[in-house]
Formats: sequence, structure tokens, C-alpha cells
Amino acid sequence: SALALLALVAANAALGQAPAASAPLPDGYMRAPAVQKGLAPQRKVTESTGPAHVFDVAFTTGDEILSGLTDLAIKHNITSGYVTGLGGLSTAPLGFGDPPLGAFRRIPVDEKSELVSLTGHIQTRDGVPTVHLHAIVALKDGSTKAGHVFEAKVAPIAEISVVATSIGGAASH
Repeated sequence: SALALLALVAANAALGQAPAASAPLPDGYMRAPAVQKGLAPQRKVTESTGPAHVFDVAFTTGDEILSGLTDLAIKHNITSGYVTGLGGLSTAPLGFGDPPLGAFRRIPVDEKSELVSLTGHIQTRDGVPTVHLHAIVALKDGSTKAGHVFEAKVAPIAEISVVATSIGGAASH
């Protein structure tokens, strides 16, 4: 039915994917292949079963990641932790630190990009939880830009995990 098709399109859009189609694609485009299972038989896995305080944060179009994570850290008094994530961005002004100048060289990202890696740390500065992020973004031509994150506006989604190692000054156990 049309309603079921609309629901499928909406669900795929929320995941940043187009519905499966058989129509030819423009040159340079591809559909995501199925992930093959069983191709890493020699992998080694270490599992930790200790409790951790993990926040999984889902951002949508127009949200700004640094602001949202700062709000989260302040609200939950996260005094130490780490951040990882990925997604899509509409803009992402980045910077390259230049300590002798005490400033950052601007690395503009003024186009739609894929947030292929977001990593960071939360710590307390002057009694306030502070989020420090770095990112690697991929552009449509396959090139990448990377640096310190000053702003990261989401389009269409971003999925970020925060692992709090200390809340309110007490280490998580």
C-alpha cells in the first residue's frame, strides 16, 4: 500500500539510506552491499563486563553536536569521559591547532559531508564539564578533512556514544 511504502521511505531516510531500487545510478555511485559474515575467523575479542555509564545520543537534521554533547555533560555532571560517533553533516568548521600562535588554522567544511570518525574527551575546566572533539569528514569526491571541531551541524543523522568514566567527580565502577 502507499502508506506502507511511505513508512519504508521514512524509515530508510531516518537511517540516511535511500529505499532499494533497480533504477540505474549515475556514474560514481553505488548501493551499499550486504555485509558478508564469517570473513574474520582469526579475530580476537576482549569483553569487559563491568558496569559503565553509557549515553547513546541520536541527533537529527539541524542539531549541533558540540552544543548537544555539552548540554548532556552539564546536565548529567559528567566530569570525565570519552566520545565516539559517526553520521552526516551539513557544515563542520574545523581547526588545526597552532600553539605558537595560540590559535587554530581554519579548515572550512561548507558542504554536505560524512562524519566518518568523531572522537573526543570530556573533562572539567573551571568546575564545568567541557567537551573536546576531533573529527574526520569525507567529502563527495572521497577526499577527507580533519581537525578540532568548533561546530558540527547534522544532516540527516548522527549517532554518538558517550562513555562517562566519572560523574559528579566519582569514578564509575
